[in-house]
Amino acid sequence: MSRRAAATRWVALLALLTATGCAQVQDALEWFVSPAPTVSGLGSYDEVDRDDPFGGTPAEDYAEGFEPPPAEPVGSFSAAQVEEAYGLTQDLLDAVYLNPDAVFDEDNSEFTGLLGEQALKWYMNHLGHENGDLDSRHVVFNLAPGTAEPIGDVVKVDGRMWAEESSEGGPDHLAVNTEYTIVHPVARPGDPVSVRLVTTHYGEVSFFDTGDGALEAWPNWWRGTGPAHCVDGYNVVPAYPDELAEGEQPRGPVEDAYDLEAHRDGDDGCAAIRGT
Repeated sequence: MSRRAAATRWVALLALLTATGCAQVQDALEWFVSPAPTVSGLGSYDEVDRDDPFGGTPAEDYAEGFEPPPAEPVGSFSAAQVEEAYGLTQDLLDAVYLNPDAVFDEDNSEFTGLLGEQALKWYMNHLGHENGDLDSRHVVFNLAPGTAEPIGDVVKVDGRMWAEESSEGGPDHLAVNTEYTIVHPVARPGDPVSVRLVTTHYGEVSFFDTGDGALEAWPNWWRGTGPAHCVDGYNVVPAYPDELAEGEQPRGPVEDAYDLEAHRDGDDGCAAIRGT
């Protein structure tokens, strides 16, 4: 199943939940990560300059956050509603990708604090579900505990969000589409080994009318991150340049990790990437 097809089915399930008030939602998303390149030769494995973590990469020119565009009316939704949706989408993205407690320590309380009643109930009920397809951890971005520490306090972001009215998969709703490349410079704790983790993020935050005019947000997104080992589980396991790939081996042509467009319609699975 392609990531686009998976997300389409996910929207339909969210729409059904909103219409029925049911909290049981099946996660139709698959996890996609990219392995580390094959290690060859000798040399320094400390790839990230502590004084210039993004130097020599496209991320040099990226922004330092998720900046929403000016709000305008969209279909039946007012400019005020769109502005509110943009603000909450920005907060959700910040909580997932820019909060170091979430990324490095699995503390997702900032994210859950932003969810409405139904979305929060679904998230908590499915957290760590024995069926991996139902595990709500796919929504957040956590690195495996003890595998990485941040280099500096800046995360670079490039991409955009935009709003549109959508009826895909069910009732009309306001969709805030999100497409971003996110770059985290990290090091292996206690070792002079480092790498830039590059994440390609796609999807939307779906805003459904709860019946009283208020809108409830449902994050509906998917991502790929590399270099990372293609192993089971939703936590990202960084693959450092002195390591060989573990788990599923990469397939297909080598891809540019910073090329957001190239990954848009990629199939689920492991893909080899160029140096980040």
